[in-house]
Parts: sequence; structure tokens; C-alpha cells
Amino acid sequence: MGTSFDLLADLADAEFDGESYNGKSLMATLSELDAEAAAAPSDYEGYSVWSVALHLAYCKWIVAKALMDEDGRSRLGPYPYPAGNGGFAEAPERRAEAWVGLLAYLRAVHGEAIGAMRECGEKRFAHELPEWGIPVGKAAVWLCSHDSYHTAQIRNMGVPAYKSKRIY
Repeated sequence: MGTSFDLLADLADAEFDGESYNGKSLMATLSELDAEAAAAPSDYEGYSVWSVALHLAYCKWIVAKALMDEDGRSRLGPYPYPAGNGGFAEAPERRAEAWVGLLAYLRAVHGEAIGAMRECGEKRFAHELPEWGIPVGKAAVWLCSHDSYHTAQIRNMGVPAYKSKRIY
């Protein structure tokens, strides 16, 4: 894979669970919440942090599946959560174990998607992503900024854990 793909993958990794360029990474943000806080509908649209995390996992799964091989089977197997409405779904249960499990799944599916992006490079990028009607490459590049977008959304949803003022 060329340098530009490595830079995009590095950016995606940093925004997901590393030294983010835009503040706290997604996983640093999600790890601050317990299951109850994550499941509470917090924004004006009625989304919870949990539903946003499920959406992120679903999008990563779609891209990983598309990048993996010619018939689209991901090493991750079938998507294990409700997938309607673009992956946005309510918390299936509000237990700590389920929240920890979702965070672990997010890490696994992110690794799979970015690993597949690094492995296959451009050879699959021209293929159509049937779920979204766009080229796989466009979805892979978009995925690199998706975590940043939703991290900002989560931090501005009105979740009590994020309401403290910054001290400069």
C-alpha cells in the first residue's frame, strides 16, 4: 500500500484509540461512560451514546466486509447487533457487561477494517459497496473521519459526564 493509504489508516487509528488530532479519541470518550449513561437518550434527536457506538460498529463492519475478499465475507462473521436504520439501534440491554462487550467489539471491528484497508490497498477500492451504492474506496476513506465526527457529536450531546467546563 502507498504512503497516502498508510497516512489515512494512521489517522483513523489515532482518532479511534490513539493520540487524536482533534481532542480525545473515540475510545477515550466512550470509556468514560458506564452502561447506564451510554444507554440514556441524550441528544435532541433522541440518540444515545450506545446507539451511536452501534452505528460506528456497523459502519466499520460494512467496510471491513467489503474489503476482506471477493465474496465480501469478513473474518468477523455476521454482524452481532441490530442493524436497522444505518446501525443506529437502542441498547439491547443496559448491563455493564454488554457495554464492555460493545467496546471490545468496536476495537475488533476497527482493527479488522483498518487492517483490511492496509492489506488490500487499491485492489478492492473500485468495487461497488452494494449496501451504500458507492465505491469501496470512497467508503474506506470516509471511514477515516467518521470516528472524529461522532466523537464530537457524543461530547456535545448533553451527556452529564461531559458537561464540565474546560479549565484553561
